Amino acid sequence: MRYVCLFLLITSRLAAQTVSRVVQNDNGTHTFEVDGKPFIALAAQLWNSSDWPYILDKEWPQLKELHCNTLEAPVYWQNIEPEPGKFRFDELDSLLEGARRNDLRLVLLWFGSFKNGSSQYAPEWVLSNPAAYPRMRNAAGEEIQVLSTVSAANRAADKNAFAALMRRLKETDGRQHTVILVQVENESGSLGTDRDYSPAANALFHQPVPADLVQQHGHPAGTWDEVFGTQAAETFSAYELASYVEEVAAAGRSQYDVTMYTNAWQREYRFRRPGADFPSGGPVSTMIPIWKRMAPSLAFLSPDLYEPSAYVFEDFCRQYAIRGNAFYLPEMGKGIEYAREQFYALGRFDAMGVGTYGVDPFGVDPTDQRVKDHLDLKFASIADNYRLLRGVTGEIATLQATGALRAVGEEPGVREQLLTLGDYDILCSFGFPTYRTVSGTGRALVGQLGPDEFLVAGFDTRFEFRPRYGSGFASAEYLVIEEGYYDNQGAWVRKRIWNGDEAYHSTLTPDGAILRIRLRRVAKAYSGPAKQNFE
Repeated sequence: MRYVCLFLLITSRLAAQTVSRVVQNDNGTHTFEVDGKPFIALAAQLWNSSDWPYILDKEWPQLKELHCNTLEAPVYWQNIEPEPGKFRFDELDSLLEGARRNDLRLVLLWFGSFKNGSSQYAPEWVLSNPAAYPRMRNAAGEEIQVLSTVSAANRAADKNAFAALMRRLKETDGRQHTVILVQVENESGSLGTDRDYSPAANALFHQPVPADLVQQHGHPAGTWDEVFGTQAAETFSAYELASYVEEVAAAGRSQYDVTMYTNAWQREYRFRRPGADFPSGGPVSTMIPIWKRMAPSLAFLSPDLYEPSAYVFEDFCRQYAIRGNAFYLPEMGKGIEYAREQFYALGRFDAMGVGTYGVDPFGVDPTDQRVKDHLDLKFASIADNYRLLRGVTGEIATLQATGALRAVGEEPGVREQLLTLGDYDILCSFGFPTYRTVSGTGRALVGQLGPDEFLVAGFDTRFEFRPRYGSGFASAEYLVIEEGYYDNQGAWVRKRIWNGDEAYHSTLTPDGAILRIRLRRVAKAYSGPAKQNFE
């Protein structure tokens, strides 16, 4: 009987083990842990209407071709609750089984009340009954296809469905921990109006702004117009929407506590007008403080970035990679520019993961021009990234936590970049090898493992180490350059030693390489020009 009790105690503790969590490091960066170990997500996201078995059966081989370790897949409210209170989870169960069979982790994307500034994924029984489940109205009083955030009925319906989903997930995945993240809603907000102009929303809008929000922003008390002026409509929308999403997330976490977040359709496009150029009220950069206050059940807020310009991309990243908000990129584009930006996200902004959007079988995307049953050629550089980075993800997370990771990339007009780590300057230059058929492929992560030891991982990049100027040393010698990778237990596996021409040229190959480099600093032998004697 004693052994039975011990077994039950152990299994109950395992069942209660935290699936995932975000840890803030001393340097302000964040580490994502899964089952107590650091995890970097190298993710692929499905097209919107592709989380169905007949499509996924064709999808699994392509995900292997991409070398991703995580799949981001939507779950549709309209599918799991076709009638009020009656739930079906066939597709979810199939997704879990397929991910486990293919050794993939999952990020579930809850397409509930909001998806890309609209509510088209709500069930038919919700959308067909606006008297019971009110819609937002625009300034002309016209009803739009966005559920009102001030409606208690809307909140209750979404909360009930999401709680049922998470309850089912605990039953079917509580021990396996296939699902490591859940995104609550998708690019939420309202397209078609800057705020809800329904009678119920108008009544709230003309009341004084809640005291805690006034204090947070340091404004005197007053109505939304008086406190926020031209930003009143969007700020009001963000306040109501964030509290709505918080109720949904909290209901889900009460059933099964998996790390949750939400994502944003960015405002920095076109004329930047809320409700017209981007969904009003979403967690865009200017609304981060409100969302952090009103939605504490969300571990972080993430931007969806489709920006090939490195300068603009980095500007976006700076707004979200801040203390108190872990940085994760669930959606990015495909192509060499985005392959470079994945390195920047990991090495310059300490991202906990990156995800590329739109991996699907031939024919699902009407603009698809690839060869049948193979990945789009634009995914080739992303597949190269994932193939290489899977051998170094644990070390990336460790280096991020100590602030000892950097990234370089080949950009138009940029042939070299200089890094400083510890007592070394590292010059990285591009354009090698000269026989490349595609330009712009140079990209590398550089991390410091010890005073004279470094990790270099990437493609088409030449590197040169010198002691930092003023350190008292003139040059550095390679003691050893090892090419290899880290296994699943985090142990270094050496594949070969670089020497001779490989060490002399010090260039990462087009196929990519992970290197561990040990150096010896050479004492300074030259102290300046000799003294001239003019006598």
